[in-house]
Amino acid sequence: MVSLDTFPARTSSNKRAAAASSDENNSVIFAHIAFILCICMQRFGLLIGTGQIFFSLFGFFALVAWGWWVGLVSIRGPQTLAFGLVVVWFLFSAVAAAESPDRGVETSAASLAMVLVTNSIFLFGPSTRFSNEAVLPVFLFYVRLCAVLAIVQIVLQFGGIRIFSFKDAIPALDPVLVESAYNQNAVEFYGSLNRRANGFFPMEPGALSQLLAIGVIVDVFVLRRLAYLPLYAISYVLTRSGSGLLVLVVSLGAYPLIAPLKSLRVIAIGAAVALVIGTTYLVAPEPFDPIVSRLDEFSSTKSSGYARYVAQLQTWDYLFQTDRVLIGSGPGGLERSPAYFGGSGNPVLKLVADYGIIGLLIFLFYLILSIFRKDNSMLALTMLACYQLGGGNLAMAPFLIMMAMLCVWSQPPGAGLRSIRSKAAV
Repeated sequence: MVSLDTFPARTSSNKRAAAASSDENNSVIFAHIAFILCICMQRFGLLIGTGQIFFSLFGFFALVAWGWWVGLVSIRGPQTLAFGLVVVWFLFSAVAAAESPDRGVETSAASLAMVLVTNSIFLFGPSTRFSNEAVLPVFLFYVRLCAVLAIVQIVLQFGGIRIFSFKDAIPALDPVLVESAYNQNAVEFYGSLNRRANGFFPMEPGALSQLLAIGVIVDVFVLRRLAYLPLYAISYVLTRSGSGLLVLVVSLGAYPLIAPLKSLRVIAIGAAVALVIGTTYLVAPEPFDPIVSRLDEFSSTKSSGYARYVAQLQTWDYLFQTDRVLIGSGPGGLERSPAYFGGSGNPVLKLVADYGIIGLLIFLFYLILSIFRKDNSMLALTMLACYQLGGGNLAMAPFLIMMAMLCVWSQPPGAGLRSIRSKAAV
């Protein structure tokens, strides 16, 4: 005879299984919405002066609120303390700039608010109920979607159909788009009518090339899969952009410095990939010629390559001749500096110009503490390289959301994490 005492235990076990299944489904939904926000909706926002307010930022905070409610989100204690240091120093720099302006350089309270609000997304992380395994497969789904769309764009272009911007496709969306501030309709070369592939959703060809570079790191170096490399390679060539390749080279070159014991496998894989690319270039150089020819852009003051990587040198020279290099000129100081060259901004330059070398060190401490883990150092390094070299800025919400999802949410929560919402009774 079966004891009736077994039925409560069986019921409790069924409830736990149902709760676990619900958490797993909610985690997949969370990951999909997050990557839709930061990849598919990165062109949506408002242009405010020289800056942008991305709708994806508000969407992500709403997503975090929902995750809090269903028990998937936790507050990250050490990161909260580090962020407090960032807030204190940034406010000090802003007050110092207001009391003693740097040679008439104006400051912007809106810049300070956007930087702090945007970078506060690293304060939130997964609770023990969040299914971390769902994040990377969902991310790769959207990377491959953009890669396929890039190929479709070029195929349609052969038929005279050019769909490279949301504004051109749906003009009514123009008031809620920020894509006009970026090179979304980049041509193959000056005077050409043909466009470079951008995958439709990414902001511009360079953004797609960087997304593909991150996809390569996740697929090859994290998941150790090679099946989708041909898709990434074909799509990358169609972007005719060098920034993604630059991110890969810098990441692979710097990895032995932070993880020397793990770097042999990375070096071997990187060398094999480089050998394949080099051999392909020698056999059929035509697809690579547009990318190689863009090396000449560094000498042209009208090119994006010059603006992004060369023009900043004059700004650096100016900063180190001022007496505010330690504490900065205050929020928004870089864009209002007499030595600023349009399009040359990057996170490190922005931090030093606005908040000084001290502000840079404090912010880097917070960022590194937020994204680096023992088992994700290669991915975190790649995201940092993309952050600095990819033409982004301190308030580039779509990229920062992607960084948080890949470097924070795809990792098992630490033992010290505290769930905001208590676990449901089982």
